[in-house]
Amino acid sequence: MIPAAVVSGVVVASFALFMLAAQVTRVRNVARRGGSRRRAGGPAHAAAYFSWLPYLVVWVRPGPSLAMPAAVVWLGLGLVIGGVAFALWAMAALGRHYDLALEVHGGHEVVRRGPYGVVRHPIYTGLALHSVGAILATGNAVFALGTLLVTLPVLVLRARTEEALLRAELGEEYASYAREVPMLVPGIR
Repeated sequence: MIPAAVVSGVVVASFALFMLAAQVTRVRNVARRGGSRRRAGGPAHAAAYFSWLPYLVVWVRPGPSLAMPAAVVWLGLGLVIGGVAFALWAMAALGRHYDLALEVHGGHEVVRRGPYGVVRHPIYTGLALHSVGAILATGNAVFALGTLLVTLPVLVLRARTEEALLRAELGEEYASYAREVPMLVPGIR
């Protein structure tokens, strides 16, 4: 069996890697694109500032934890790492358009390459896989409830908020893309 501290370390470290890459990519991209044309505020925007909070729960491990079978823990760790890898691939495919802020900027275009040919919001899909994997790997009830009641709904809220911005700015080009590619889950419209 994998020690709980190792599982927690993998979950926290993989998210920290994603956030480091997100910050570096964001800083690099701001200089490579046009100015902001539309920006979302409110809860969808503010949620990014609290994305570290679930990982405090993983690290501290409050509340009850279920003893997960080794196969489930390994599956969870695979989803943790695979989800972050998918999100990083999406970030790379998005290129200069990537930002933590919900915005549309000058020269914004519809990206269809890589994971954007599978789902319209693959970064959120990857982070959702990561979170579900963390539930399976840790078995922590507090983290599971927080993920199901807060994290996953916030990812959907952010995706819908981005959708509204992109539809308003990119019009029929984005609407056509949305008709062809599912939002978050491959094969589910």
